[in-house]
Amino acid sequence: MKDLLKLFFFLAQGLLVLGTTTTGGPPKCNADNCYRALFPCPSPSAVSVASAFCATITASGTTVTNYPTRATNACGSTPDRYISACKCGPTCSSTTTTTTATVTACPSATPSNGGLVYGDFECPSPSPPWTVHILDPSFSLSTTTINSFTGNRSLRASLTGPSTCSGVCTNARIISPPLPITPNTDYKLTLATFFPNNANGGTGSTGFIGVQINGRAGLTIDANDSPGREKWRFTQSPWRSLASETTAEIRIEWIGPPSFLDTVTFAPVSAYSGSTPPPLGILPGGEFENGLGSWTQQVPDPGATAGVVTLPLSGQVNPDYRFGSHAWRVVSPQKPNPANQELLVSARLISPTVSVIPGRKYLISFSTYFDAFGIGFVGLMVNNLPIYTRDPADAGQGGIGWWGPNTVYWAAPENVSSAQLKFEAVMSEAGMMGVDAVVMVEVNPAAVTA
Repeated sequence: MKDLLKLFFFLAQGLLVLGTTTTGGPPKCNADNCYRALFPCPSPSAVSVASAFCATITASGTTVTNYPTRATNACGSTPDRYISACKCGPTCSSTTTTTTATVTACPSATPSNGGLVYGDFECPSPSPPWTVHILDPSFSLSTTTINSFTGNRSLRASLTGPSTCSGVCTNARIISPPLPITPNTDYKLTLATFFPNNANGGTGSTGFIGVQINGRAGLTIDANDSPGREKWRFTQSPWRSLASETTAEIRIEWIGPPSFLDTVTFAPVSAYSGSTPPPLGILPGGEFENGLGSWTQQVPDPGATAGVVTLPLSGQVNPDYRFGSHAWRVVSPQKPNPANQELLVSARLISPTVSVIPGRKYLISFSTYFDAFGIGFVGLMVNNLPIYTRDPADAGQGGIGWWGPNTVYWAAPENVSSAQLKFEAVMSEAGMMGVDAVVMVEVNPAAVTA
C-alpha cells in the first residue's frame, strides 16, 4: 500500500503536465522494444531485412505477415506494432552501424582530458592503450560488435575450450597505461558489464570481474549481482589518490565468467562539475563540486532547507564512500506541513537542459541518501514526466546512512530533442535526503538493459 500511495502522489504531478491524449489517427512512431528488435543497428544484415519488410507496408497502413522472426517476441503477431516500428524507420543505414554520442576514435597510449582513459573499446583490438594478459589458454579477450553498451563495440571475454584453471584463479586481465593523477584527489571510475547465462543455461555464479587501481582492490562485480544476467549494468565507483601518488594504473581482471565490458572511464570527480562537458555523458555539473553551477533548485516548503553541502553527510555510515567532497542535500527539521509543500514536495533539484536524439535510449545514473526510514522518497522526472522513485526501504538503496546507486533508462520520444531532469524530495516526516553523482549517457539502442 505504501508503494501504491507513493506512486500515486508522484504520478499525479505528471498528470497535471500531461493533460489529455486522444486515440486513433495515423500510425505513429513508438521507439519501443519492438522498434529496437526490428532495427538492431549493430547488425547491418538485420537492418537490411527489416527495411525490406517495411517496404511492403502500403500507403493505407496494411502489411504482409512475414514478420522478421527476431522481432516476433517483442512485437507479437499483429500488424500494428510493426507498422509503428516501420514508421520510425532505421536510425542507421543497412551498411553502417549506429554511432552514439559516446563514441570516440581509437585511443592512443597517451591519456587525455585530465587523466581520462576511455575504454569504449571502439578499436578492433583492446590494445593500445591497454596491455592484455591471457593467463588461461582457454580464455580469450577481443573486441566485438555483437553486444555493446555505448558505441558500436565492447570487449568480449570468452572461453574457447575447457578451462585450465584449477579453483579460483585469474583467467585474464587488462592493464591501463600509467595515468597522470593529482595526489589526495577524488576520482571516479565507470564501467558497464554484461554476463550471459552459463553455457548449460544455468545462472549459478561462476566468478566475477575485479578492479584494482594502483594495486588496491575495491570493486568486484559478480555475474549474479543486480540486475542479473543477460542485462547490461552500469557502475560508478569512487577512488581517492594517496599523498604520494602521481600516476594511476587500472587493472581489470576476469576470475571465471565469460562477459562483456564497455564504457570504462577514469577521471577526477571535479571534471564532472561546472558547466563544461563531462568526461562521460551529456549532462554537466552532476557532481556539484563547485556548487549548483548550471543546475537550479526550488524549495516550496519554507520549513525545509536545501543546497550543496560538504561530504560526508552527518551520520553517514561509510564516510569514505563518496563521490567528491560535495552533494545536494535536503533537510526537514520537523514533520512537514502538507499545506506548505507543493504536492508534498519539500525541495527539487533541476538540471540544465541538454540535447537528446529522438528515439534514442539514455542511461540516468545517480546516488541517493536517506538518514531514516519512512521519511518519504526521491522522485525523478524527465521533461516534467515522472519515471522513477527511490525509497530508503527499497532493496537497491541498501538502507539508511549511506549512498545507494540508482540506474534508470529513458527513451526520448518522437520529436523530443531536449531533456531536463528534476529530482524531487517528497518528504512526509522529519529527515534528510541527498542526491549526487548524476550522469546521463546515450546507450546503444540494441543494448539489453532491463
